[in-house]
Amino acid sequence: MIKTFDDIKLLRDEKQQLKLERRQFEESVEKDRRDKESAFENERREHQQLVQQMTDQEKAMTAQIMEANRDIQDLKVEKQKLTKEKDAMQDK
Repeated sequence: MIKTFDDIKLLRDEKQQLKLERRQFEESVEKDRRDKESAFENERREHQQLVQQMTDQEKAMTAQIMEANRDIQDLKVEKQKLTKEKDAMQDK
């Protein structure tokens, strides 16, 4: 089958159009991939920050508990001293 110059030009134009559409599609796929990677990285970063905040809060709470326990022990010792003093006064 013999092609005319017009047929050949039409086929070339069609080929160019297909190449353009393919390039646009590939660029679109690449952009979607980058967007998804970026979104994933943002979520990962946010998650890491939340984990760090929770760890910091846990450390702070542990320190507060330890301080409260020391205060309780100090108060127990003070109570024992006062009880001994009270008992000594009552014995007199």
